[in-house]
Order: sequence, then C-alpha cells, then structure tokens
Amino acid sequence: MPPVSKIILNNPLDFKEVYDISAPLNTAPTYPGDRPYFREWMARLDEGNDYSLSALAFCSHAGTHLDFPNHLLKSGGAQEQYSLKRFIIPAKVISVSEEGPVLPSSLLGCKIDKGQALLFKTGNSEKHLMHQAAFSEEFVYLSLDVARLCVAAEVSLVGIDYLSADKYGDDSMPVHRTLLENDILILEGIDLAAVPCGRYSLICLPLSIKDAEASPVRAILVR
Repeated sequence: MPPVSKIILNNPLDFKEVYDISAPLNTAPTYPGDRPYFREWMARLDEGNDYSLSALAFCSHAGTHLDFPNHLLKSGGAQEQYSLKRFIIPAKVISVSEEGPVLPSSLLGCKIDKGQALLFKTGNSEKHLMHQAAFSEEFVYLSLDVARLCVAAEVSLVGIDYLSADKYGDDSMPVHRTLLENDILILEGIDLAAVPCGRYSLICLPLSIKDAEASPVRAILVR
C-alpha cells in the first residue's frame, strides 16, 4: 500500500490540509501502446562523477496528466492557450461505489458549481491501481451520461482515478470527445485513496510545452 499522502502544514497560506493526488511516474502503469517511462543516468555522484545528471523519456499522457482539446479535436486548444487560472480552481471530490461505469445516480443531491473541478473517487483508488505497474483493463470509467451532466453543469475540469475517462477498448472515446468538445479539461491518473470527500482547491500545473495535447502534472488538493 502506498504511503498516506496527507500533510499537515503551518505556513502563511494557512492550508490545514494538503493532499498529493499524483502518481509517481516511475511506478505508475502505462496505457497500452504508450511509450513507457524511462530514466537514463548520464552521470552519478556514486560512480565518481562531480554531479548527477539523468535524462527522462515518457509519453505526454504518462501518470497523472491533463488532456487538452487538441488531443482529439483538430481545432481544439493546446496547453499554452489556457490561462494558469484554469489549473488552480475549486474542486469537489465525489465518492463512487459502482464497480462499472460511473452513473448519473452518483451525482444525485450533489451541488455542482459552475467552473469547478469534479473529481471522481472510485474503486480504482481503493485498489491503488495508479501504484501498480501492470495495466488493468478492468477499471472504473465515466459513463457518457455523466459526461453530459458535467457539460450541463458547466464544470471546468473532470478528474478520474485511472489512466482514461473512457472504457478500455472503446476507441471512439465518447466521454473524452463530449468533455473536450465543450472545453472541459480532463485530469486522469489521480489517486484519491487518502482524500476525504468534500470541497478543496485543486492545483494541477502542466509542463510548459508548446502545442501540447497533454502533459503530466503534479496535482494537489488543499483546504
């Protein structure tokens, strides 16, 4: 089991709780067909060099990452077209009990604010799937009806706790398309195992890469 990632802080920003919801790149699973994470040491202090230096290679959809509209849409926006404010937003974590797709019933009685992030905590987090190197085809994903509800609610971002918001093997990617066509960013590969349901501020800054259709992020929740 991965270590609990809750940190109690005493700092000028007055965050009482900080949760790291990112999966380490070197231990996260790789989506089939993607380039796996690789780190090559160019020089190491323990080998007699004067410094340590490594080179990294990985897919832009590796580990915890954001999908932008140009991932699937020819006219969709790339990463640099978004203000940094889109990556620092109010968020709500919702617990989902279903083992299959997340259904609209999971949102019954849930107050969803326009412009917020909606993060789904499913059995994927309970099983710690983002901390298992072997890819699992049996993960909880979002139903198309839930994606449509997110569009109707005008959320800014939707998060899911595995590598895809869509069912594995569905190459039409209906959930991705529905969200991205409506300018809703998708945060995939988060780990919500240690996070209580409720309201937070989400910080998920992508790497600064021109024309990026996706980017790994270090995602945290604070309150």
